[in-house]
Amino acid sequence: MKSFLCELKINGCKNLNKMVDLRFCNKTIKNPISFENSNIKAIYGPNGAGKSAIMTAMFIYKRLICDSNGLNDRQFSSFVKESINKDLKEMEIELTFLFFNKKDNEYSSTLRHLIVLAIQNEEVVVEREKLYLLKGRQIINEKFNEIVSVEKGKLIHLENLKNIEKSIIYSETNNLLDKNSILIVTKKMPPTNDNIYIYLTRVFVANLFVHIEQEDLHENYILDKLFIESLNNESLNEKDLIIKSKEEFNFYLSFKYNDYVNTNLFVNYEKSVKKLEQFLKIFKPNLRQIEIEKKIDNDKYVCKKILHYDNYSIDIEFESTGIKKLVRLFNALVACVSGKIVFIDEFDANLHDVYFAKLIEFMKDYSEGQLCFTTHNLEPINILKSNSHSLDFLSNDSRVTSWKKDGNKSPLNKYINGLIDYSPFNVSSVDFIQPLMNYEE
Repeated sequence: MKSFLCELKINGCKNLNKMVDLRFCNKTIKNPISFENSNIKAIYGPNGAGKSAIMTAMFIYKRLICDSNGLNDRQFSSFVKESINKDLKEMEIELTFLFFNKKDNEYSSTLRHLIVLAIQNEEVVVEREKLYLLKGRQIINEKFNEIVSVEKGKLIHLENLKNIEKSIIYSETNNLLDKNSILIVTKKMPPTNDNIYIYLTRVFVANLFVHIEQEDLHENYILDKLFIESLNNESLNEKDLIIKSKEEFNFYLSFKYNDYVNTNLFVNYEKSVKKLEQFLKIFKPNLRQIEIEKKIDNDKYVCKKILHYDNYSIDIEFESTGIKKLVRLFNALVACVSGKIVFIDEFDANLHDVYFAKLIEFMKDYSEGQLCFTTHNLEPINILKSNSHSLDFLSNDSRVTSWKKDGNKSPLNKYINGLIDYSPFNVSSVDFIQPLMNYEE
């Protein structure tokens, strides 16, 4: 089973005070499923438009659903509180995604998951959470039927259950849903006809990978590890689905900490490090080898990565910012190539324009997953202009303009000349004279 993100709506994160709606495919779902020219999206916009807010919201969404502590984790809760728009006092995140058979691309189902976080009495709570199932193949609001509904911490609707207050799922989630998603609270319940779509949504979320500049991607490894281990033995089918999706991607390689590797998985870890070495050599030809220094700790190896160059060696923790950026990108790009849905904030930061452009070309042509990234670099505009749903321009007032092919017109020329709707760059070089010169006045 493979998943595809169809639409993402976000409001109330940081400076976003209007709904941002990003579409990744057409409204009509055709069978067999094919998204060859829609697997990558670049988000552009001026400084402060809210590009990073989109990525922050996705990080919060992934963390909330994969971590059993949820909003009871004071550090995470504080982070969420600071990220919620101060005027709206709530954050809304809605994802629409579909499933299809990987072997024959046969369509299966489409779900929509909404979660709203709010500040109440100075604390962050899950205000409401809903899950919808699409009837038919038109991705429009009126075609979605509500199948799960949580309001103010209580489960009030679950499709096929008439007396919900006497159900097992109601008793298992009671008094927990104000600080946790129903997806994580029900993680130990085996899949049944009553909760099958909750189960499928968990599988989808496990295949999300979010890269934001402030975080070491070791965080993704920890979240996924805790998420998989938290599933009980009766949920082995779900474990198998999640673990199978990671067959080509076993390790997140940290640039900041030691890697902790189960002894029985060390061979696979070595292969991942070797791949990292090959990747870094493209950018640093004088890199000779990445050596793994390991120490045994019970049933794990504590592994340190040492980079050997022509004339010196260095622990990866003390490498340059550029190399650390490449290690983080390696994790994200391998995840995407392996079929995950990957979000990268400021993809181009600390990366040379030529390398950046070639990576975009590679992901466009070879990735089996989805890639959504923010950038200020203009190179991807020309690379992606022939794709569908691949270029979005975010304005300062949260309006999104998606590029649609228009004869021979160039999206790059329109963008830099301020001709994209709601995104005029009304600036001239002389505008900088007053703030940057004439201090003697």
